[in-house]
Amino acid sequence: MKGFRLLLLIALGLAACAPAAPPTPTATPVPAPPSPTPVPPTPAPSPTPAPRVPGVTADTIRLGMICALSGPVSTIGKPLARGMEAYFRWINDQGGIHGRKIQLIIEDDQYNPANTVAAAKKLVEQDEVFAIVRPLGTATTAAILDYTIEKGVPVVGVASGSSLWSRPFKKTVFGIQPTYELEGRLMARYAVEELKAKRIAVFYQNDAFGKEGAESFVAALKARGIEPVAMVPYETAEQDFSAHALRLQQANPDLVFVYAIQVPAASLLKEAQKIGFRPKWLMTYVLADPILLALAGDAAEGVYAGAWLVDPENAPEAAKYREVLAKYFPDEKPGGYSISSYAVAEIIAEALKRAGPDLTREKFIAALESLKDFTTGLTPSFSYSETEHQGIKQIAIVQVQKGRWVPVSGFFGE
Repeated sequence: MKGFRLLLLIALGLAACAPAAPPTPTATPVPAPPSPTPVPPTPAPSPTPAPRVPGVTADTIRLGMICALSGPVSTIGKPLARGMEAYFRWINDQGGIHGRKIQLIIEDDQYNPANTVAAAKKLVEQDEVFAIVRPLGTATTAAILDYTIEKGVPVVGVASGSSLWSRPFKKTVFGIQPTYELEGRLMARYAVEELKAKRIAVFYQNDAFGKEGAESFVAALKARGIEPVAMVPYETAEQDFSAHALRLQQANPDLVFVYAIQVPAASLLKEAQKIGFRPKWLMTYVLADPILLALAGDAAEGVYAGAWLVDPENAPEAAKYREVLAKYFPDEKPGGYSISSYAVAEIIAEALKRAGPDLTREKFIAALESLKDFTTGLTPSFSYSETEHQGIKQIAIVQVQKGRWVPVSGFFGE
C-alpha cells in the first residue's frame, strides 16, 4: 500500500513537470449582479399631537371667577359676577368665539383669602380652567398670586386697583382699573383745584386696599403743602360708625376723602347726617355704584366719587350693556360693578378672538399685550404691552344729583 502511494505521488509529480496543453477557450461566466435588496418605504412621520391646553376643548373654553357671592361684600360680588356672566351668555348665543362657547365657573370665597386659595386650587386642579378672570379684592387675590403664577394660569381684570398686579411686572397677571395710587393722586388734585378744599380729612379702610389709596392721596396733598386735619381708619369688622363721624366732625374739615367699601361708607354718611356734619364728600371709584345710594338714601346726596367707566345708566355707549344685562338678569339694575365686569369680559373676548382658533395661554397673553389704545366704548382707551399690564390710567368724576350718579367731568389722567 505504501508502494502504491509512492508511485502515485511520482506520477503526479511528473505530470506537474510536463508542458501544459494550450487551454481550450471557454466563455468566462459573468456573475449575475446581485438582486437589489428591496428598501422598505420610509413611513410618513406621525403627526405630533398638540399638547392639551387646560380649559380648552373643541367646543368650549372654561374660565374661572372668584368673588364674594355671600357675606358682607356680596353687594359687590353679585353684580360683578352677573356682568361677566351676562356678556358671556350673550356671546355664546352669537356662536361663541372661533366655534367655542365660554363656560364660566364662579366660586364664592366670601371675601376670605383662605377661601380664595381653596377656590383657586379647585378651579385650576379640578376644573382645569384656562384662566381666572375678574377675581374680587386685594387681599383675596394677593393670596393666590404666587400659586397662579407657578401654574402658569393667566389672571385677567382683577377687581382691585392695587399696584401689586402691575408692579413688579408679572407676565400672567393683568390689571384693568386705575391703580389706587394713581386714583389717590388724581383725587387730591381734583379736591384742591376743582373743589377748592383747604381743610381735608381722610376716612379709610385699615388694610392694603384702604391704605394704598389713602396714603397716595395724602402724599399728593403734602406735595401741595396741605396736611390732612384728621386720619380716621376703620376695621372691616366694625359696624358702628358713629364715633368715626364724630371724630371727623371735630376736625372741622371742608372735605372728607373716603377710601372704603359700600356698607361702611353708607353707614358713615348716615351717621354724619344725624349729627349735622355736612362737608363735601369725595370718594374712591369703588363706591360709584347705585348700591351706595340704596344703602345711604338721601345722606348720599351731593357726594362726589371717581369713575373709570362711562355712566352705566344713561351713556349711549352703554346701551348694549343695558340691553344684554336686562335680557339675562332682568332684576339687576345697571351699575358700576356689573358694567365693569361686562367691560372686562369684552376685553377677554377680544383677546380670545385675536389669539386665533389654535388657542394657548401663550397666544392669549400675546393677544392681550397687542391691545394698543383700545376701548370697547365703556372705558377710556388703554394699552397693554410685553412689559406693561397695568391697564387704564384715567378717571372721571361723578356726583350724586337727585338720587343718581351724574358725570361732572370727562376722563383725565396725569
